Amino acid sequence: MPLFKRPLFKRPGLQRRRAAAAGGDPIAAFWTWWTASGAAEIAAAIARKDPGSTADLLSRHVSRIHPNLDWELGAGLHARHVLVVTAAGDPGTRAIARRWLRAAPVSDELWEYADMRRPAPDVTIRFEGMPPVQIDAALVSIEPDTREAALHVAVHHPTFRELPEDLQKRVTFLLLDLVLGEELVETWVGAIDTAVEQPADAVPIAELLPAVASFAAAHVADDGGPSWRLMEGTTEAGDRLVATAMVPLRSIQMPHLDTHVAVLVPYLDAREDGLPQDDTLSHLRDFEDHLSDRLGDSGRLLAHETAAGSRILHYYVDGTTPAAAQLQAAISGWPDGPVHLKATPDPAWEHVRHLS
Repeated sequence: MPLFKRPLFKRPGLQRRRAAAAGGDPIAAFWTWWTASGAAEIAAAIARKDPGSTADLLSRHVSRIHPNLDWELGAGLHARHVLVVTAAGDPGTRAIARRWLRAAPVSDELWEYADMRRPAPDVTIRFEGMPPVQIDAALVSIEPDTREAALHVAVHHPTFRELPEDLQKRVTFLLLDLVLGEELVETWVGAIDTAVEQPADAVPIAELLPAVASFAAAHVADDGGPSWRLMEGTTEAGDRLVATAMVPLRSIQMPHLDTHVAVLVPYLDAREDGLPQDDTLSHLRDFEDHLSDRLGDSGRLLAHETAAGSRILHYYVDGTTPAAAQLQAAISGWPDGPVHLKATPDPAWEHVRHLS
């Protein structure tokens, strides 16, 4: 049984509510309230099977972090309950949700915490006045795209013919979230289509999770972390360009890194095609390490592009930390000329989209 009926669909053991807008002190204030009284009060409401009585209270405290955050309560994986505060697919608030999670207390027997919705494949999606949508009746076609490191998916369900177009699309995204969970969808699923008619190559939606797991395993490093891809092309001026980028290049992986810092590094000792000589390439790598060491967990080098005597280092940093200033302080001393740095808020990682 659900903790209470949700506006969009029923999910056993779960409740969700869009947080109402409110002001106030954000993340630190939330955890102060939670540890002082909130955790016990909400656990007690769940124990007496009346979690809805605390819904407005929890919404009020979450909204003080950001009014566009969603929250959910459900059964935990390791604790009795889980509290999920999620950006619900909004890149602009992913960093806030991740900072909320990073500030959370250590999980205990009663509570654990997450900032992304987890799979729930046993749910029936319900809309008032519409036929129920059983997940296991859905079919998908799956198109791997190694260039974009993504699976393009078309989703079909027999009820689509009876649903208006806007609900067809909402159900499509709900089905994927419920089968895969928010993290896998955002990381590995590319284009998403709603198929009213059954695709010729459609398979049961239960086959989607193993397909995603297999595709992901082929695109990560041996240690399970991101791999790196080498690309070549030409600049607008016709110069040879070589780029290296993390794969997959999705902001969902490190959403707290919401600020793009482009570091333009010139070099003098270039080959005829404009790329660096071996010694210069070694110095560039040492310089990258020098900058990255200054950041720690507050930033990450995600890509670089090299052409015509200069290299652009694409760093992403936590905009609430002095990480960009730390990079600025660390760029002095490069022998081949002044290094330029530009920091821009970019929670969706749009500045490196051309490399993904």
